[in-house]
Amino acid sequence: MAALWPEQESFFTAHAEASPTPAGVGIDDGHRLGVRVANALLALRKDDGAADQVHYAASSARGRHRVDPLNPGQAFLGATWGEVAHFVARPAHRHFALDRPPGYDEDDFLADPNYRLDHDEVRSVGQLHSATRSPEETQIGTFWAYDGVARIGTPPRLYNQILRTVAEVRGTTVDENAELFALANVAMADACIEAWFWKYHYNLWRPVIGIREASPSNGPSGEPGVNSIPEADPFWTPLGAPPSNQPGQPRFTPPFPSYPSGHATFGAALFQTVQTFFGGPEITTADVLSDQPAERYALDFDVVSDELNGVTTGPEGVRTRHVRHFQDLVEPIRENALSRVFLGVHWRFDGLPRDPADNVGGVPLGLAVVGDVVRRGLTRY
Repeated sequence: MAALWPEQESFFTAHAEASPTPAGVGIDDGHRLGVRVANALLALRKDDGAADQVHYAASSARGRHRVDPLNPGQAFLGATWGEVAHFVARPAHRHFALDRPPGYDEDDFLADPNYRLDHDEVRSVGQLHSATRSPEETQIGTFWAYDGVARIGTPPRLYNQILRTVAEVRGTTVDENAELFALANVAMADACIEAWFWKYHYNLWRPVIGIREASPSNGPSGEPGVNSIPEADPFWTPLGAPPSNQPGQPRFTPPFPSYPSGHATFGAALFQTVQTFFGGPEITTADVLSDQPAERYALDFDVVSDELNGVTTGPEGVRTRHVRHFQDLVEPIRENALSRVFLGVHWRFDGLPRDPADNVGGVPLGLAVVGDVVRRGLTRY
């Protein structure tokens, strides 16, 4: 941590020195071993591409990602992240290809029936003042958000909090936890690299752009001859990612392309890791699409999200504390993916296909990355 964030080294040192040392524990030997391992890993990752930066210019072409019009000062986050060296998995884009999103090959996206379904869905349930989004769906969108805001951070933090809860429920040992958390975080890291490769490969617009510019007359590449179409709403505003603990900040759409969903990819990777670690059958996309209880993946656990912990604030004030219950490892994969639709920041296909045979979205991608990580040797010893 000190090597990656040298400006925080004094804080890390003070925190370590303040930690109590149990009697009889060889802390000096442990410290030396930890430093050796850290230096080896830092050397291994020295030229992994994570520090590479390039100028990224947004395309004005129809269907492509651009800055959130409600937050015009946004940058483009992670434009080169998809080229970072993987930790364990083979680069998926070299041995299997994530299918093109619906409508991508059409002159008119809406000519694709799956795109139209997902367009109409997010336009309705993801709108700021939606009449079709239920209070629970708003709650689900907020529960999973973790959109890099103050005192909450990004999605992997939530997934590690969930992983800790699962470990407590399963009663894992210290040794098992060392393996479980290593496996889960390496899988999520490789899943992140894959997701960001595809994001900037397809460079697909987010709903706030796609709905406003659904009419060919709208947008920087607007064409003459058609004033508007019913599917277009040039004033459409999403509920948006919540600006938690940031008074006065607007809701927003994240600053990178839509397809696939990072949340969906991370979540699928996490829960597939848990399922694999405890020796169960691999979760499939068909399992996630089914709304029936998944007995093969049964596990009762409760989670309190920092977005809804009774302390975090948003535009609506202090948010009510909420304990969310899950009965299996499949339900949270599905709910996590759909949460982004309820916020209006993703199309459904960014996370989930309509047909389980389609390799579309973050869920199939996250599930597949874990399978490759396991096959390449990062498994329990």
